Amino acid sequence: MYGWMMADDMELVREFATRRSDAAFETLVSRHINLVYSVALRQVRDPHLAQEVAQAVFIILARKAKSLGPDTICPAGCIARRNTPVPTR
Repeated sequence: MYGWMMADDMELVREFATRRSDAAFETLVSRHINLVYSVALRQVRDPHLAQEVAQAVFIILARKAKSLGPDTICPAGCIARRNTPVPTR
């Protein structure tokens, strides 16, 4: 495991980063959206804001995909381990 991502998830990240594979990114999102959303919802206690937070997590993942290495702990893992609330508007 790499943070909250499995080894094959990191392969998908590399696939997305190098080939801009929509299918690879869609697979990542479908695997992890429920976790990311539920963690965000627990932090912000607002369903609409939690959706925005979850969306932001995957936007960050897409933007930073090329710089992520095997020791990277991805955003959902960071949110899940935080004791402080996720920043809101």
